[in-house]
Amino acid sequence: MPETELSRDVVSVLSQYLQRKSGHGPAAYDAQLEELLTHVQARFSEPFLEEVFTRFTEQPSGSVETNAMRLYLGQEIARDGDFARHVKSALAGRKAGKVKGPRRRGRWVAAAVGVVVLLAAVFVVARVTATKSEQNVAAPATVTVAPTVADPPSTSASPTPTTESLPDTTTSAAGAAVAGDGSSVPKGAPVSLLDLPLTNNEWHAQHGDHDVQLTQYPNSLWTMLATCNSSAYHGEQQFRLKNFTRLEVKAVGTDSTASPDLAVKFEVFLNDDGVNAKQTVVVNPGEAKPLTVDLPANVFAVKLRTSFTTATGRPCRSGNAVWGSPYVVAAGR
Repeated sequence: MPETELSRDVVSVLSQYLQRKSGHGPAAYDAQLEELLTHVQARFSEPFLEEVFTRFTEQPSGSVETNAMRLYLGQEIARDGDFARHVKSALAGRKAGKVKGPRRRGRWVAAAVGVVVLLAAVFVVARVTATKSEQNVAAPATVTVAPTVADPPSTSASPTPTTESLPDTTTSAAGAAVAGDGSSVPKGAPVSLLDLPLTNNEWHAQHGDHDVQLTQYPNSLWTMLATCNSSAYHGEQQFRLKNFTRLEVKAVGTDSTASPDLAVKFEVFLNDDGVNAKQTVVVNPGEAKPLTVDLPANVFAVKLRTSFTTATGRPCRSGNAVWGSPYVVAAGR
């Protein structure tokens, strides 16, 4: 996809999402689009680009602000292939709405003039900031951008040294007479957590094949966390189930694209208790740890939560917190 088309789609989708959030509040929350917004925000952390991003989020329906975002996002996408792949993955195939043609040209000219005015204003703001503290501006630009998007481990195409060998959960889940009921499969059979029913039938986490510290795990869950985005300080996903004796996760930790100094807490909650975790594992930078939880007979829901133990705020650090191949063990027929 050309960078101009990708930039157009990203800005259009985010513009519509920010307008929905402004009008509907928490009801409009979309975990996938929050991840996309976090990727873009982390990239636009240099003072000049940060001003462009801030104006866009404050006025997502403005033609001047959206055109400025398209222009500079397109440049960043063209400049960094890794960033382009991350943005395209986070966009996940969502497309911009079609623009009607006859009235478009006149609006585009007016918007272009507005962009010039906006960029001049942004330039003045950036220069004033630089004049006040040149050294303080230069340092955050280096610390924030490099770990998040330009760090060598962030290359999504980098080779994965190992792939974890796992129980065959696909066959076991496929043979289940009732999804989420561990009494409908043989005793001890592993069933992937991804095959269990979702609370309210809603996904709040990403899911599929993913890595934990460069080791690839199939049927995984992950959530993007960001220290400079209050809506991305933690992530949760809940599943419904019964008649399972144990939850096992092959590895928890951050992935190869994460900032290298992130420490993350992984918690498992049972039923409707969101305060007293049944199991807690803290994973320090560079670590990957297994996680096992025994499930009492009365369990009807399991909630997985990830959150920071790293201090929040700037400099912005972000990364995916991954549950590598979580599965539950059936109580049997």
